[in-house]
Amino acid sequence: MKKVSFIKKVAVCFLLFQVLSVSVLADGSFYTASSENQRPDLSAQSYIISDANTGEILFSQDENRRMPIASTTKIMTCLVVLENSKLDDVVTVKAEDCGIEGSSVYLYEGEKLTVRDLLYALMLESANDAAVCLANFVSGSNEEFCKLMNDKAKSLGLLNTNFNNPHGLEDPEHYSTAYDMSRIWISAMENPTFREIVSTKTYRIDLSDDESYRFLSNHNKLLKTYEFCIGGKTGYTKTAGRCLVTGAENNGVELVMVTLNAPDDWSDHEKMFDYAFSLYSDVDVATSKSVSVSLSVVGGDKNVITLTNKDPLTLTVRDITKLSSHVEAPHFIYAPVKALDKPLANVVYTYNDEEVARLPLYPENKVSQVKRDGFFKRIFKFIFN
Repeated sequence: MKKVSFIKKVAVCFLLFQVLSVSVLADGSFYTASSENQRPDLSAQSYIISDANTGEILFSQDENRRMPIASTTKIMTCLVVLENSKLDDVVTVKAEDCGIEGSSVYLYEGEKLTVRDLLYALMLESANDAAVCLANFVSGSNEEFCKLMNDKAKSLGLLNTNFNNPHGLEDPEHYSTAYDMSRIWISAMENPTFREIVSTKTYRIDLSDDESYRFLSNHNKLLKTYEFCIGGKTGYTKTAGRCLVTGAENNGVELVMVTLNAPDDWSDHEKMFDYAFSLYSDVDVATSKSVSVSLSVVGGDKNVITLTNKDPLTLTVRDITKLSSHVEAPHFIYAPVKALDKPLANVVYTYNDEEVARLPLYPENKVSQVKRDGFFKRIFKFIFN
């Protein structure tokens, strides 16, 4: 698909601007909700809150400062395991996997569990023994697994992150930043299994004797106390303090917040999520048949056909000035064309240079194919005439 001519693009964008202007004026003021609320004070030494759909940073403080991240490390651990193993793979616990300090599900040597079970233990109970066990299973050693973690960080373009273990226990060479952790979270949430795990409140691991089991409970209490929370990962060490990464979704807007060394982290996240969501408003960017584009037709009883949208489109955005659009369409199409049969072009909407929606454009009327004379018949007519 190629973009239509500059004139057509300008015409559509002008029409879009008119629709957007009416929507904003009808609302009275686009920033009414946010102007009534004062930005909350937070306890965090470093934090960031971003739009997970567009990547836009809403607010931050020392977001690029390298700091210890405690068990929020396990977000990357989980992502790397998901990308390098299968959920139903059976893992046999080794002696070196057991007795790891800190949070644990008390694995014992020779025990057999699936990767799935160990990942739930990793993310819900923040089990350090599960982290070591998974790292050894995937890479043969914690050192080799950390290479995978750091390679993944580099592939995401992260410049201030270094993993020296899979669990986050204190290590001077193990660090990240609030910004980098938000990027890791956004990448991980693109994986449906990761998204399912971190949103799970409780999980049961049935053991091999068919009678006993491990019952896991998610340490992220925002899943129970904050209605828009869709997952997260806690962390704490004496050096790192309280660390927390959470995601929240409301009315199609998905946010991610990271706080490092935040004594009142639960409150920090709730207050900032509420404030950030208040900055967004619904904008009617297109009503039914409000967008119109002309397209050339080859071999039809009409030379031009009009394309339009069947459905309205509403977007939830924070800053209307960062919303733009362009039309993607071929230079021409061949007849025949059926009315409202299938979309032949799209209006692509971008926010902060990230695509956020597509509005399909359909032909308003049908175009019949005109049969042309064959080569010899055209030669005969030419000679005869």
